[in-house]
Amino acid sequence: MRLQHAGLRARDRVSYALSTARGVSIHYDLKEYRSIVADIRAVDLSRLDDGALTRHAREMRRRIAAGADSDSELPECFALVAAACSRALGFRPFDEQLVAGIVMHRGMLAQMQTGEGKTLSAVFPACLSAMQDAGTHILTANDYLAGRDARWMGPVYALLGLTVAAIGATTSAADRRQAYRADVTYLTAQEAGFDYLRDGMCYSAQQIVHRGMGMAIVDEADFILIDEARVPLVIAGAAEADEVSVATVDACVRGLRRGVDFTVDREARRILLQPSGHLQVEERLGVAGIHEERGAECFARVYAALHAHHLLNRDVDYVVKDGRIDLVDGFTGRRADRRQWPWGIQPALEAKEGVAIRPEGRVYGSITIQHLMSRYQKTAAMTATAVPSAAELSESYGLATVIIPTVMPLARVDQPDRVFATRDEKLRALVAEIAALHGHGRPILVGTGSVLESRELAAALGALGIASEVLNASNDEREAQIIAAAGRFGALTISTAMAGRGTDIRLSGDQRVIDAGGLYVIGTNRHESKRLDDQLRGRAGRQGEPGSSRFFISLEDPLFERYGVREFLPRGGDPHDPRVVREIDRAQSIIEGQNHSIRRTLAKYSLLVEMDRQDVRSLRDQALLHGVLPPEVEGALPNPAVRSQALVAFLCLVDQFWADHLLLVEEVREGIHLERYAGRDPSLEYIRRVGRAFEDGMEGVIAALVEACQKAWEDPEALSPGRMGIRIPASTWTYQIDDEAPIRFTLASGVLGAAALVAAPLVLVGALGSAVRSVAGALRRRFNARRFPAASGSTSRPRDG
Repeated sequence: MRLQHAGLRARDRVSYALSTARGVSIHYDLKEYRSIVADIRAVDLSRLDDGALTRHAREMRRRIAAGADSDSELPECFALVAAACSRALGFRPFDEQLVAGIVMHRGMLAQMQTGEGKTLSAVFPACLSAMQDAGTHILTANDYLAGRDARWMGPVYALLGLTVAAIGATTSAADRRQAYRADVTYLTAQEAGFDYLRDGMCYSAQQIVHRGMGMAIVDEADFILIDEARVPLVIAGAAEADEVSVATVDACVRGLRRGVDFTVDREARRILLQPSGHLQVEERLGVAGIHEERGAECFARVYAALHAHHLLNRDVDYVVKDGRIDLVDGFTGRRADRRQWPWGIQPALEAKEGVAIRPEGRVYGSITIQHLMSRYQKTAAMTATAVPSAAELSESYGLATVIIPTVMPLARVDQPDRVFATRDEKLRALVAEIAALHGHGRPILVGTGSVLESRELAAALGALGIASEVLNASNDEREAQIIAAAGRFGALTISTAMAGRGTDIRLSGDQRVIDAGGLYVIGTNRHESKRLDDQLRGRAGRQGEPGSSRFFISLEDPLFERYGVREFLPRGGDPHDPRVVREIDRAQSIIEGQNHSIRRTLAKYSLLVEMDRQDVRSLRDQALLHGVLPPEVEGALPNPAVRSQALVAFLCLVDQFWADHLLLVEEVREGIHLERYAGRDPSLEYIRRVGRAFEDGMEGVIAALVEACQKAWEDPEALSPGRMGIRIPASTWTYQIDDEAPIRFTLASGVLGAAALVAAPLVLVGALGSAVRSVAGALRRRFNARRFPAASGSTSRPRDG
């Protein structure tokens, strides 16, 4: 096994060994795949002109539709795609790209190094899936990549008689519906999820945009399936105004004294209001008993405002642009223009910055990326950095990882970190290093930790007369233009983590660049995950080109301050001591473990809600698509003429109940850890409360509908939503919500390095997971069997939408 040539670099070997020891499926033996590649190459299509090639592909599609096995058709199908690629794009696919295509057709994950042609590799399994007339989605990291890849690969699909489309945030509903009906659709997982949620609030079958979810091919899989998986997708509608305005609370909080009226623990990201602060808030806002139920709303607003003012920093956590607040994604460095902070923090931040306060809305539906992926009949993936996360990808998605070798041996040199005691020392060293190499024309890409840091570094270089291109969340619309030039002779690009995903920096065949050593990638901060460090390094050394990388870090960097890493480093020692680097690596591993535990805990807490959501969606679809009502209602209908009204009333009641239920779930989850002080198991109490609330709520839906049907014998308008007191939102909007904060606080408590940091959450997760499956399953089976016999057993993955 040649680890280096197979794309498994030295830093991945420990992860590889641990994953293998845990029984995680990581494959590097490609003999079987090579044999299939030989079969593909043996198919001779050279005598076919373009028209004949298209007809050949259509004939294959008819065979598959008639029942031909896709595995047996694979060699000929892949040969057709390869021929179409050669004719439409002008280059012949490598064997390694064919291997990756076979891997993904089998529902596995292909690890391919940056620049090895993942975009084209995905076309092979996508075409074979599309010929089965299943909705085939290629999920990309952002809208730009979705549009780019659809346009780039479009001629290949066209030669094979297949249609292709792309969806972005600005795509209209009509265009979305048309795009989903294409054979292959490129879009982000967020857009697929938002459309899924919107379909779940339709009151007419004609409004639905999805046509089915056959196969998903996930690009940048570790980012989408792990990093983004912690952020639930949300659909909301208008909510009633709060009793205490956000602006009033903001003015109150500005008058509180830090250290006197409240204290801030930045490492634990926690704020505590002191007694003097309580008194001032009650007096200024005219609310008595801020810690009592009557003052709960005001109490939450005050803490949200304190959080916005003292724990969130402009140009680090968010940017202000065009009169609005946009969260900065910590993993990509991009503006997340449809993501919000929960629990009133978003409007509090808008009040802090003096921009228009957007409505928070009432949540009508939500789903995580992990649960969204379970809606697909088949999932495959690709990325350059799968091995460190192979265990989680296998555990959460059933994706085995296959290591695809590079076409050319990797020539990049990853130099050891340079560690400094302070940020100022690091900045001076960075400037000196960049100035020296820039003078020789070597292209340099600097990955910074925030918008603010990118601006500071650009200013320091500018003071020396060194010009740079800056790419960050404030000007991300120029990303493609900036990245396209980053590999040229003399180029100096300063970027946030935006340059770490979905970009391909070419050296443009310039011999001067090659002689200078190729692209030099500098990281100014270690990330929470080594995968993100490796993504940044991977911008250099594509397809055997020369290149190098190095990280410049200081013990004052945010990562070390946030997690208290400095406490575990050698005290008073030389920061260049190898032990410091080893401790930083160890701390990074602990942080990765903590984040993994948080994601597992979030997944387990959301499992019960997801099971209920599937049942609600199944019942809703039966009513919307097939006109099926619960049996109690069928007997209460006064006449067939009001049936359509009853169906709409049922959908409205279900939506109203589900919005109420989601709010209750959040309230229960926020305070459930307090049950431990009463000697009760928080996980079991959570399941009991949420499970019983679901059962009682759905029984209330049936009772309300039956009552309205009985009134409809005398008054036909009794089934109208207005008469039933149902408020249908005039408009809805979608966003993502950073939902991990309470779980992070509960698990980590601001302490890093203790064994309990990783061990305790795992115990909690295991107990919670088994409890959810047993208790919740019993509750739901009992409820469904009694009230909705048609929906019994619907947890075995109903076909939504």
